Amino acid sequence: MLLDVICLSFLVALLRGGRIKEFPKFYKVWLLGISIALQVCSALIPSWGGGFISVAYVFILAFLLSNRKFEDMRIFMVGWFLNAIAIWTNGGKMPLDLEQAKKLPYDLEPVINGTNFKHSVLTESSNLPFLTDVIYMPSIIPRVISIGDIFIMLGAFLLVQRLMNKPISLLQLREGKSYATKN
Repeated sequence: MLLDVICLSFLVALLRGGRIKEFPKFYKVWLLGISIALQVCSALIPSWGGGFISVAYVFILAFLLSNRKFEDMRIFMVGWFLNAIAIWTNGGKMPLDLEQAKKLPYDLEPVINGTNFKHSVLTESSNLPFLTDVIYMPSIIPRVISIGDIFIMLGAFLLVQRLMNKPISLLQLREGKSYATKN
């Protein structure tokens, strides 16, 4: 989902003079490994997909909480929280607006027939529809996203800026301070 956002983030960081000097020291990275493994399991066993995805979100939360000292991780957490609420209140799958999804060059049959491990069809009975995948995003990789995804993309962008040693602090911008560290 984030491949084009991450590539664009690296391009912006390079244009800003960024270079990777050293990676930030993230805590409990193994939690991400477990989350990825659970998401792979959800793709391999779609009938249990909702359960695997729900548990994977718990491991992602544990990773984000362990690394909350980074401002970008807190932005990720907002996106995670919004997506988690939508997924957990809708049976472990993110409802997808089919009208928006019809604009995508992908086969929607697995979503429609209920075999997609990650998405379900957005219906009148879906909970919290404003938090689900309802926003069409035309880009290099077109997709339908949620409000939570926007926060996750912003967090990814800011994290790449930090990795490239050109961090942008939204808090400092709000206070009118210089946002880039001098290195």
